Amino acid sequence: MEAVKIETNEARAGLIDAIVEGEWDMFRSVNNVGGPAECQSQQGTFEIMRRAQFKTWGEKTLGCYLEDVKRAQIQGRNLMTEKYARMMAVTHPDEFAKIASMLPPVDAQVVELGVRIAAYHENWDREAAEKYPFIRANGRPFDGQSTADQTSADTYMRAELLTYSPDTLLYLLKDVETAATERRNLVIEQLEATMKQYGWSSIDEAEAYLSKKAATV
Repeated sequence: MEAVKIETNEARAGLIDAIVEGEWDMFRSVNNVGGPAECQSQQGTFEIMRRAQFKTWGEKTLGCYLEDVKRAQIQGRNLMTEKYARMMAVTHPDEFAKIASMLPPVDAQVVELGVRIAAYHENWDREAAEKYPFIRANGRPFDGQSTADQTSADTYMRAELLTYSPDTLLYLLKDVETAATERRNLVIEQLEATMKQYGWSSIDEAEAYLSKKAATV
């Protein structure tokens, strides 16, 4: 199925386009032990996943994060490299101890805001796994038990949040708090946005297909 863009608001679409472009440049430039990873050549998949995430963000959050990306580019920082490095605190703690001092220091406010945001996502992800088990099974595990071979969604997200500025996190916290008040599940919204970019009419259609496929195996 051909991936399609699903953002229709021009202002939001422009912000997302600029963010994804900047992130992709960083992502493909990440230096991996043993050479480039296969995913670093899969721009289409990268864009689908990032656009699905940003679709759930408010316009002010998007604008603030775009400034984070631009600022990092000017400073010569690679936010993707920093994210994957911070994952190592869980997946490769011994190796992380050797590089921790080379990473930019993290503000205490960033840590606190990240913990609060992650708590919402943990609840949402568990609900998503209950409602859409076949779709969710195709993603990263969300059990917090990251290993050297597989990084959990929780570890991935927490490491990424540590690369955001305090201002971006404050706006993002408002987004998740508003969603919770409105009884929305942003993880399910991200999954649905992903499915639609892959050509499905809805997340329910995709779940039904995967369920039927599993039953025939």
